[in-house]
Amino acid sequence: MRRLSVLCCCLCLASCSNQYGDHPPYPASGQVLVNGQPANGARVVFHHLGEWGEKSIVPQAMTDEDGRFVLTTYGMRDGAPAGDYRVVVEWPAYRRGRNIGPDRLMGKFAKPQTSGIKATIEPGPNELPPFDLKAALSAVEPTEPPRGVGGAKRDR
Repeated sequence: MRRLSVLCCCLCLASCSNQYGDHPPYPASGQVLVNGQPANGARVVFHHLGEWGEKSIVPQAMTDEDGRFVLTTYGMRDGAPAGDYRVVVEWPAYRRGRNIGPDRLMGKFAKPQTSGIKATIEPGPNELPPFDLKAALSAVEPTEPPRGVGGAKRDR
């Protein structure tokens, strides 16, 4: 019985040690600034340069009130696999449930091919330099969506 317990324990440890395959995450965090100011609520997505094989691995994060973010790949705030990335940033004017407002950055940084933002994740902890984006902001106010959007009751 004891041998069976040891065997089960070894099998469990072996399966856990390779849960990420060849692409384990490394802690990675950074900051998004727009015209020198923190971008609260921006979505940051990293697109790997090169092939991962059959898997699609897309680390991403949301910024906090200071524009700071911690990347998530497989589990909350676990980081990103090592490699070179193109980065996209979208900054919705508002969020309400599943509804998000238009991009305050007007799509300038929304495509990996044209965003111009690059980052490298190294094995080990990563504190990325701030992404200080220069952009004219959309005229949409960062408040609530128009009445009647997202399930809000309309005045009758």
